[in-house]
Formats: sequence, structure tokens, C-alpha cells
Amino acid sequence: MTEDINKSYVQRYVNRANATDSVTEKNNCLYRAGTQMEVIPCDGNDKLTPEQRQTVLDAASKLLGGKE
Repeated sequence: MTEDINKSYVQRYVNRANATDSVTEKNNCLYRAGTQMEVIPCDGNDKLTPEQRQTVLDAASKLLGGKE
């Protein structure tokens, strides 16, 4: 399944999420990365819980080998 994940897309949005202080932008970026990796539902709801944000960051770290 990981062969279908666009790693550069995930990297770009995790970087943007880490670079902003805006919770709205952080959630939007992590929603995009999370749905790309299929670790959160693709339901249009980018109001992520702290647990969902951490799930996305953990999955990105695993996928990217700690490069996020």
C-alpha cells in the first residue's frame, strides 16, 4: 500500500503544518497528509482532534524515515 503514497506530497504538507502557528492551517495540512496516507478518513472534515494530528505525524515519520 505504501507504494501508492506520494511521499513528496506528504512531506510538503507536514513541513507546512510544522511551520505554521495557525491551528486551521495545521489541521488542513495534516488532513491532506493523513488522507494521502489513509490513516484518517477522507470525509472532508479537517477539524482534527489532537489524537488525529498525532496519528498523522506518527505515520508521516514512519513513512518518511524520520525526515519530517
